[in-house]
Amino acid sequence: MELELNKLITGILEENKGLITIAIKQRAKFEGWLKFELAYQLLNKYSDLKVEFPYPNNENQHADIFANGTLIELKTPNTNFKNEQCISCTRPITKNISSIINDIEKLRAAGHCYKKNIAFVLFPIDSDDKYKEYTKRIEKEGNVKLICNKIRINNIPILVCSAKVLDK
Repeated sequence: MELELNKLITGILEENKGLITIAIKQRAKFEGWLKFELAYQLLNKYSDLKVEFPYPNNENQHADIFANGTLIELKTPNTNFKNEQCISCTRPITKNISSIINDIEKLRAAGHCYKKNIAFVLFPIDSDDKYKEYTKRIEKEGNVKLICNKIRINNIPILVCSAKVLDK
């Protein structure tokens, strides 16, 4: 499923370049929009699709999407990497990276009932590959192996990543 998520999200972003460019240039998160676009794509293939599906062990927490027996958490973390097309941002991205790791742990704590995946779009990324220190941190602290796809939206580099989350 993680490879399928990566391909679907990449396709959604590329098909909606104009719309996504607005968010990227303003460093505005677009998780809510992406959740429904992705759900729509998955609905064609999986009849058990649900949005905001309650976790089996905690009904106060909800997975962004449930499909094909899989809990899926999405994130759209923005970065503070300089990009002349994007507004300046001095806020550190540490909290955004921590929120991805927290979602991985939340998925892992959901028990053995379901398969689990995390997917995120990191934007904008830098041309010097400094963003890799953050993907390495996610892999190490989240104990996952990311599948990452570097793409450009109107010449702004972004990263689409997904991973299977295994139980401990």
